[in-house]
Amino acid sequence: MRAALIIGMALTASGVAEAGPVFDRLTGSSARTDPCFARAYDGEHLRRNPQQRVVRIHLSRARVEVAEENRPQRFTVRVGFRLRNDRDVYETNAICTGGGTLAECAGEGDTGVFRLILAGEALRLEVERLEVEGGRGSSPDLARSDDRVFLLRPASAAACAAG
Repeated sequence: MRAALIIGMALTASGVAEAGPVFDRLTGSSARTDPCFARAYDGEHLRRNPQQRVVRIHLSRARVEVAEENRPQRFTVRVGFRLRNDRDVYETNAICTGGGTLAECAGEGDTGVFRLILAGEALRLEVERLEVEGGRGSSPDLARSDDRVFLLRPASAAACAAG
């Protein structure tokens, strides 16, 4: 019992226990009605990580009409990214399941599999496989490069807009 209390206090101090479910983070609040999580990498970061292909990535909850794809245990997200030397934005919807601090997501049309994990105010996106259609073809599988883990921070809605 004492060990559980100590672990609980440690998790609370680290911010893990205080975090709500992934769905709640993507649903927003009165302050942020349409949350967006994004990351853009500058030239210095890309020089230090030459195998990384992604220069910009974003994620938000997708608007869907099907009620069972829009609840805490099963919800739809939209993920998109841009690659080095490529003007295309690759985007796909994915159905995520899981009600806690971890959600497992599968992209529509077999575009891939990834996890979303709460990380303080951010979302950690861990790619198992992700190949997405763009305007001129499909992206390479991100998991085959240095593009497997992304720490996405709250961003403006504009950061999640395609383009």
